[in-house]
Amino acid sequence: MREFPKTVADVMIPAPVTVRGSATVGEAIDLIRDYDQAGLAVVEGDRVVGVITPIHLLRQPLYRAVREVAATDISPARPDLPIGQAYDLLARQRADLLPVIEGNRLVGLITLTAVLEARSQERDPLTGLPWSTALRNWAMSALERGQEVAILFIDLNNFRIVNKALGHVVGDDIIRSVAHMLASQMDSATDLLCRYAGDEFAVATTRPSEDARGLAQRLRDAVSLPVEIHGVEERVTAAIGFAGGRRVEPRTAAHIASTVEDLLTLASRGSTLAKESGRGIVHHSRREEDDAAADSDSGQRPDEVRLRLVRASVSRDVQGSTAVVELALRGRTVRGTASARILGHGAPFLVAQATLQAIDQAIGENQGYLLSPGYLLDDLTLTPSEQDTVAVAVLISAADSERLVGSASAPDPHIAVSRAILSALNRRLGKALATVS
Repeated sequence: MREFPKTVADVMIPAPVTVRGSATVGEAIDLIRDYDQAGLAVVEGDRVVGVITPIHLLRQPLYRAVREVAATDISPARPDLPIGQAYDLLARQRADLLPVIEGNRLVGLITLTAVLEARSQERDPLTGLPWSTALRNWAMSALERGQEVAILFIDLNNFRIVNKALGHVVGDDIIRSVAHMLASQMDSATDLLCRYAGDEFAVATTRPSEDARGLAQRLRDAVSLPVEIHGVEERVTAAIGFAGGRRVEPRTAAHIASTVEDLLTLASRGSTLAKESGRGIVHHSRREEDDAAADSDSGQRPDEVRLRLVRASVSRDVQGSTAVVELALRGRTVRGTASARILGHGAPFLVAQATLQAIDQAIGENQGYLLSPGYLLDDLTLTPSEQDTVAVAVLISAADSERLVGSASAPDPHIAVSRAILSALNRRLGKALATVS
């Protein structure tokens, strides 16, 4: 199956042509034309000091020095930077071209065109299904057209047992088979199926509520894979959470992004309830969520151990920006910090980095290993509404490219980002934190 680009290294222009800052505009034009380049890295000795593109050279005197017209106040990309972050880096700097630096060495150039093309191909290479970003955009577009949307969240029963016992090759075959089974039940006019993360899938549908419930039942019936482990048959089946399909309150355009995230959260929790109760399909509503929260002071099960966000803030001075995130665990507070010189709206990425660092401290100090360095921030999206900001964080495993997705909303965007990171890692954190003394 075709491999889709994941990092800057996959789409960058390697061994790029460079131009000295002291060279003339005429010489730069000749290099771009002769080598068919989208632009050039500008160097002074062994140091990259900027980039220059045909736009920078337009209508400039041919005798003028390159350093006088080049873009010099730039933040370069790294070859291991995920495509989503590369797009944000380019967008924040309003750049069409950036140098790619590894250590202190120029290894390539990245163009906005290449990144946009890569983002348009963002599909799971294992199943060929789109990732959850496509589902979110599809659902928001449907809501904007005045249609009602239901979300079906599918979590596989017994997959982790099979995957652990028989290995990733068999596990990958199962995921592909399940994707095919689910896709066979879809109607492209009303449904969009995505691979959400790991052994999770999600469907957005504009079918009427009863039809959507019928679809959930057909999906449940379709997924049933017998697998033999050491002479014992296990069966991979689907637990499905269902949310939405009917309007319970007036909806405005400003609330659309929040509505989609709310439906995904409710459906995800519904799938967890379906899995734990053995009911197969659970319709989970906001009313049921509120009732469950009222049953306990914390809104979580008594045996759950969770990190609690204490604060997330960003300060700025002449040296740059610093994000500080504090998390609480059983009366103990841990702090993560991240500092950098950032341009435009880069603060949320610092908050995400600080949050991952705080998680490291909360778990690593007690267990001798770090959880979050195994996950990179692949994408971070913030959508403001009238009162809240909705943050969606996508983490990708450095080891096996597993994707975890989390979302949260809050009036403060920095708090929304931290909560989204925690949401993405919640299931992994729950298992790790259960053993923290």
